[in-house]
Amino acid sequence: MEKAVTLNISFFHDSLKELALSAIVLRSKDETSVVFMDEPGEHRLVLKRNVTSIIYELRWYKGWASWNLLSEDHFETILSGTTTLTKYINLVRENLIRIRNEEGIEGYKKKWSKHDFPLNEYELLKG
Repeated sequence: MEKAVTLNISFFHDSLKELALSAIVLRSKDETSVVFMDEPGEHRLVLKRNVTSIIYELRWYKGWASWNLLSEDHFETILSGTTTLTKYINLVRENLIRIRNEEGIEGYKKKWSKHDFPLNEYELLKG
């Protein structure tokens, strides 16, 4: 069963680039995470790989734990489960392609002001 979660994301953090990097690094690393800052608070997607599967946990912090403004031990689990490495990489890839097609590079920069579209990561994943 698939479950959708809607997140508010602030421009304070380059979440799309971090998401793209997570799909790249999980090919060779066993663990990574992605921060989605809100104002206030943040979600953190924690990813742990074992051979071909990934255990994921989406955590909610009432403050910015990534900026050490809150202990990383104080979170609520919003969603957790298991998926395959291939499925995760494909999902990230599909979203990067969709965002680039819908927003374009300039449109993305205009919308996110502080962050460029992660073109290098996009190129590594789109193949």
